[in-house]
Amino acid sequence: MKKVLFTLILVAVTVANMMAQPRRSIVKVRMSDNSRIAVSIDDRYYDKQGTSITIGDLPAGRHYIKIYRYTPYATGRGGKARVVYSAGMRLSEGTITELTYDVRRNDVYATTEFIDDSYDNRNDRWDDRRDDRRDDRRDDRWTDRRDDRDDVYDRGNNNGGYNRAWTQQDMSDLKRRVDDRIGDSDKQKLVQSVLKDRRYTTEQMRSMLSWFSFESTKVDVAKWGYDNVSDRQNYWKLESEFTFTSSKDEFNNYINGRR
Repeated sequence: MKKVLFTLILVAVTVANMMAQPRRSIVKVRMSDNSRIAVSIDDRYYDKQGTSITIGDLPAGRHYIKIYRYTPYATGRGGKARVVYSAGMRLSEGTITELTYDVRRNDVYATTEFIDDSYDNRNDRWDDRRDDRRDDRRDDRWTDRRDDRDDVYDRGNNNGGYNRAWTQQDMSDLKRRVDDRIGDSDKQKLVQSVLKDRRYTTEQMRSMLSWFSFESTKVDVAKWGYDNVSDRQNYWKLESEFTFTSSKDEFNNYINGRR
């Protein structure tokens, strides 16, 4: 009897410990044109190459991902990997995040859902039997919830809106929110939503441009930000933030046309 009781207690403790363990998360990465890729997360390079790569057993929290375009050598041994995207991302506990790198827009689109029976852990892949319409509904809800949070953040910091000075604390708060986004398009949407009724300086805009990965996005944000900058006479100095001559010309032509 004592032996049976001890066994039951041992089983109960084991189950409780398993349930107390935080649920790990999964990331799946692909390119929009189905090119072969390789991936590293937190500077750990995974020895996988293919049109789609799934990485599991990731803890919740902040991570840094790099996506490489992978070109195998003609000999069939090894290949060449070139970074096409890198950014920080935040994973929630027990979720599957699918990242698609759009080769035309130079940006990443993300969908996230909680792990359930639709994921086959044994094969480390998505279950192709999932209903696509259910995926669309989930993605829409994820986007709507995210947009609602942005609206609350924007209203909560308004306090007079356009006439309110943009402070260093505002910058820090916004950067934390931007760091939670993966793609430049989502970051741009958030920044423009929050700044649409604010006044900021050229140097503050310079700092915000550094939050984006791609030069095309930086140019778009810099052009958009011209209307609300408090020191327009200095705005031309943002030209130094761009690498390509075409980007510098596009920016300068825009602000010259607004004077």
